[in-house]
Amino acid sequence: MKDENNLDILSLLGIKVENGKIELDTNKTKSFFETLQTTIQEQASNIEKGIKEGNLDLTESVGIKVEDQKIELDLNKTKGFLENLAQKAATFLETINKDIEEINKKES
Repeated sequence: MKDENNLDILSLLGIKVENGKIELDTNKTKSFFETLQTTIQEQASNIEKGIKEGNLDLTESVGIKVEDQKIELDLNKTKGFLENLAQKAATFLETINKDIEEINKKES
């Protein structure tokens, strides 16, 4: 049985796997990546603005806080953030690989 979160990610990407076939909704895929790009650009802009103004607080999510001439790094939170991001990417890729293997087995 597949993890529900993986199914949600595949659905957002416009990928549907049924009966040994992969269906790709390119409109959903394109929309997902456009939304992701916009979100990343907005976050990058906010971070850049915060750094320029000397006022940036990503303490909770990433472990980084910038105030005037002082930068605080919580390496445990930064490490946790990066590990979480890497785990999500790995899980997504594993799901795609399993689905492809399943399709290949059914076609053989």
